[in-house]
Amino acid sequence: MKITAGKYHGKNIDARPDKTLRPTSGKVREAVFNILRHGRFFKDDRFISDGNNELVEGRRVIDIFCGTGALGIEALSRGATHLTLVDQNARTLSVAQKNIKNLGEAVNTTFIRSDSTMLPSATIPCKLAFVDPPYGKNLAKPALKSLASAGWLEKGSVIILELGKQDEVESFDNFIKLDERLHNRTRIAILQYSGH
Repeated sequence: MKITAGKYHGKNIDARPDKTLRPTSGKVREAVFNILRHGRFFKDDRFISDGNNELVEGRRVIDIFCGTGALGIEALSRGATHLTLVDQNARTLSVAQKNIKNLGEAVNTTFIRSDSTMLPSATIPCKLAFVDPPYGKNLAKPALKSLASAGWLEKGSVIILELGKQDEVESFDNFIKLDERLHNRTRIAILQYSGH
């Protein structure tokens, strides 16, 4: 896998051989960041903005169920200032740590070994969150609830929720669905946190 754009464009992202891992493909990653860059959110009255319409550059980002860390790494490559990577599997998290170390971004990255549905309390909230739970396990709702209750989101934070094609995007308390796209076997929902 390679980083699709930004200052690390073309650099490799390693993934350990594991059938349970499902790294987000380059095409889906590129599609996600195109939506973040060119989405029509700011013309929509539902969108909550802090006055800065940039969703990636200069922002703090959290990537839960991070796997290789590919989505979060793309955000760093595109100018995010800090990345928090969360996974409960120690071996998987070590692969993400290796990827970050190879890019020289360890100083801008925090690693947390945790169940993504029971996150520890945040010290500083993030403006952008990637949520990529295993498909078909109904983990999206508890993961979003955990992000909100543990203080990882501020009012107006944007969440990229990656689901399987067959998974339904249900309604979530305190989250507004801004957009939804289908890419082969992957369903991408863009949500915004409306606050408590």
